[in-house]
Amino acid sequence: MTLKDNPAYPIRDAFQKFLPGYLDNYALTSQQWKTANCIASCKTGGLGYNVSYCEECGHVEIHASSCNNRHCPCCQSPVEQKWIMERNSELIEGIAYYHAIFTVPYELNSLIYENQELLYGLMFRCATDTLLTLCRDKKYLGATPGIVSVLHSQGQRLNFHPHIHTMLSGGGLTQSGQFVEAAHKGYLLPKDAMGRLYRGKFMDALKRYHDQNKLHFHGDCLHLRNSYEWQAFIDLLYSKSWIPHIKETFNGFGNAITYLARYVFRSAISNSRIDSVDDSSVTFHYKDYTDGGKTKSMHMGGMEFIEAFLIHVLPKGFCRVRFSGYLCNCKKRKSLKLIHKLRNSVYIGNPVKGKTVAELMLLLYDRNICTCPVCNSKKVVHLPRGVSLKTFTSHCTLTA
Repeated sequence: MTLKDNPAYPIRDAFQKFLPGYLDNYALTSQQWKTANCIASCKTGGLGYNVSYCEECGHVEIHASSCNNRHCPCCQSPVEQKWIMERNSELIEGIAYYHAIFTVPYELNSLIYENQELLYGLMFRCATDTLLTLCRDKKYLGATPGIVSVLHSQGQRLNFHPHIHTMLSGGGLTQSGQFVEAAHKGYLLPKDAMGRLYRGKFMDALKRYHDQNKLHFHGDCLHLRNSYEWQAFIDLLYSKSWIPHIKETFNGFGNAITYLARYVFRSAISNSRIDSVDDSSVTFHYKDYTDGGKTKSMHMGGMEFIEAFLIHVLPKGFCRVRFSGYLCNCKKRKSLKLIHKLRNSVYIGNPVKGKTVAELMLLLYDRNICTCPVCNSKKVVHLPRGVSLKTFTSHCTLTA
């Protein structure tokens, strides 16, 4: 019998050490509670085990189950690799792809945090509407591009910094059904025009939400309940320059999705960035983009780290990734088939659609879980995910 060792995951270790003390002092939302418990239990055996055994030679392998929580950085690698393969199949070879980032003034942070589902959704909608409006203008592209948008809520130091990362194609479909590419490689849209349009769309909707009493004012934005304070707040936001960032993705079109996947599956912070977890604190490194991208170290108290992590837990059911343009889910396949036909190329489709877990493991990691690693027999039995060791022992006794 092979019982795989419990691997070391610094973030999980931090939650195991500091979460009990944090719960004694602070209240959590239901989603934060679920996420915290999933991370603390991930791959420890607390969620059961994945058990497989060979009926030919009796070899047994036991792996502690992962939590599969989307905020847990300990178990996202297989999902990330699958997502990358799905998205790469939607790229059009030979055209440029652009990376655009839409941010908001930091004065909006507290209001967005108190109204996450509403204002995160607004950020998504305004970012994609801005890109689609400008790209459809004949001065720029004159066509509808494919857009993948991802919400990212944190900065390098785990501070609350909501922004939208988007990947958009440098080519698109015209109203007449033709595929056109950007005229100038390396340039697609002027960032000043993007900033003005994005600000206008966001502020118009924000004022409408206020007039319809859809906004909640708590915590640091409690003062905005006062009408005079609200108007001063609106005037301040209009005075700011909302300048987005846009550039062609580096290392070719294949890198575009791999780069974007970091923001989809790496959660608030990855295990690789944690340098140490001691009895009272957590130390991690980050890139300081205000100082030329230098790598620096940050030291946080244990409960402070838990709080900084949990503020990035998304509302229940909120989708972190959105697709628009010709990649809109309702017409994606039809549009991709048309584009490949127009470019005289072959549309292969989603390479992982309909595949079993065994097929995915073979495709992603070149590992055949249906073959015994000891005797190469095909008589490998996999028990249901999350089985307890007591149940497995009972199963072995009954089948002996």
